[in-house]
Amino acid sequence: MNKKQVVSYIRSFLGHTGFYFALIVAVCNIIISIAFPTGDMGINTIMSNYILLFCAIFALCDFIMEIKFIESYFAKVAIHFMLVTIDFAVVIAWLSDRTRSAKTIVFAVIIFAVCFAIVDTVRVIVHNVKSKKSNEKQEYTSIFTNEQK
Repeated sequence: MNKKQVVSYIRSFLGHTGFYFALIVAVCNIIISIAFPTGDMGINTIMSNYILLFCAIFALCDFIMEIKFIESYFAKVAIHFMLVTIDFAVVIAWLSDRTRSAKTIVFAVIIFAVCFAIVDTVRVIVHNVKSKKSNEKQEYTSIFTNEQK
């Protein structure tokens, strides 16, 4: 791996981390402002640090998609889904101490997993449609003969 690739991976990691952090904080602020219109609740500094840690690990999990020896896109997405769900369970639900009981932790992880599964389902569908279109545009080459159709 050369210096250019390392810089590219670092930029990708920082970009993904920043995007996820901004998205999560924006969504949380919208939900909090709807749930607590008086402004009694908000994201404090400690919670924002946990969100940033979650986003950094989430961005690291994105590199699963770059692994060459796992050929199946669905397998990569499934591994990514499991790792990010574990990341959420450990960092946000357990370490952040925002939950009061084990039931709340399980409920939060299930809600996160369902929402993330919906996002990943859309991701897989879009990928399959794009790859099908790109495969249709390619010329057919027989592996048994030297003919092209």
